[in-house]
Amino acid sequence: MKKILSFALAAALLLGGLPTQSFAAGFTDIEGHWAEESINRAVEKGLFSGVSDTEFQPDGTMTRAMFVTVMAKYSGYTPSKYKTDKFKDVPSDAWYAPAVAWAVQNGIVSGTSDNTFSPNAPVSRQQAAVILVAYSNAAGVILPRTRPCTGFSDNAQCADYALDAVYTLYRAGLVDGLPGGSFGANHGMTRAQCAVILCGYLDICARSCTDAEKISMVNHRGYSYTAPENTLPAYQVSAQKGYTYVEADIRFSADGEPVLLHDATINRTSNVEEVTGSDEAVYLSGCTLAQLQTYDFGSWKAEKYAGTKIPTFRDFIALCAQNGLHPYIELKQQMTQQQVGQLVDIVKEYDMYGNVTWISFYSENLAKLRSVCPTAELMLLASTVDTDSIQAAKNLKNGKNSVLLSVRYNKLTAAQRAACLRAGLDFGVWTVDSKADAIRQTNTSAMFLTTDSMTWDTLYSG
Repeated sequence: MKKILSFALAAALLLGGLPTQSFAAGFTDIEGHWAEESINRAVEKGLFSGVSDTEFQPDGTMTRAMFVTVMAKYSGYTPSKYKTDKFKDVPSDAWYAPAVAWAVQNGIVSGTSDNTFSPNAPVSRQQAAVILVAYSNAAGVILPRTRPCTGFSDNAQCADYALDAVYTLYRAGLVDGLPGGSFGANHGMTRAQCAVILCGYLDICARSCTDAEKISMVNHRGYSYTAPENTLPAYQVSAQKGYTYVEADIRFSADGEPVLLHDATINRTSNVEEVTGSDEAVYLSGCTLAQLQTYDFGSWKAEKYAGTKIPTFRDFIALCAQNGLHPYIELKQQMTQQQVGQLVDIVKEYDMYGNVTWISFYSENLAKLRSVCPTAELMLLASTVDTDSIQAAKNLKNGKNSVLLSVRYNKLTAAQRAACLRAGLDFGVWTVDSKADAIRQTNTSAMFLTTDSMTWDTLYSG
């Protein structure tokens, strides 16, 4: 699907589109119209035809059938290959039936019920947003992040399934709000408005995103794809790969030293069995730092990392300061106020106070951080978004700090993203490692994605 759509997009851009039945020069009702230029271009690209040889009807209603037909033409589809009997209100011989079948089969649009499509109903602004985002995901088109979206005065009128797509298209510069700060999610779209949006979409497909328009990426436990996780070599590779943000897991040893380790035990990421001759669990909390440093935390990943020691938190922060990395510091265990203060002191020692993000599944940890650093950026981790997690995140706000949610990407629905947006909470997703998934997450209102191996070069190439 993606290859077909991408090829069709390239053909449309390079060859000027598909043959048309009507040319804009012959329309008598668009001269002087605010969308005249876009209408001309859309017709020349083969996306639109007139309602007659001489009329385009720019202010006429764009129906759902018309809109999916335009998108199908845009993809370069072959009508004869698509048929559907899913909807009782889409006759098999209707001019739009193949386009509806194409859109449904490729996950670009759904019906207005299980067995109706409502082809003659106006396509609303929110429906158009959902369709364009779905098309982008199918085609592998990454929408840029050209401007922030702080919401609209009529957010409550936008459906849960559509709010995230509306924010995403606004941020990409493809749609604007209405006078007075509203969006008009349920307003029907005109043929002229659709022509303008689709021409803007053509422009997006024809250029690359600048660095400022790309999603932020957080490298999970350092570049753990090839280097041993939560070790200094992994973060050195992160810097070499061009990451700005890196995530690390922090726990305390038996003698009160903060070190980097994900698991409660050291067995998975060290040579503990080789040293002790046993596979019995060795808990980090029962080991002093000196004891921990007798183990090898690198050879399990690759021989070239043999001899790698468990890094202290101070080692990690020093490396971040030296390499210009912004650490996402995950507090893996429930911590005391003294332990939290100890971490903050180390961050301050390396002049990183304003360049870190504190994250945890334990809201109590973040509340302790807030009391020490009222302006610190805090991020609550959650396996899914629900009323409790949203309220817990909101409770961490003090009017001075920044608070985000970070959620498992494959547990996050459009309605849950809408719940975050309605609550005024920015959010990110973890852990995303396939390009298709990364594109789908980038084409949402998520602020960042956490990844083991995905880089900007991988995501934004091709």
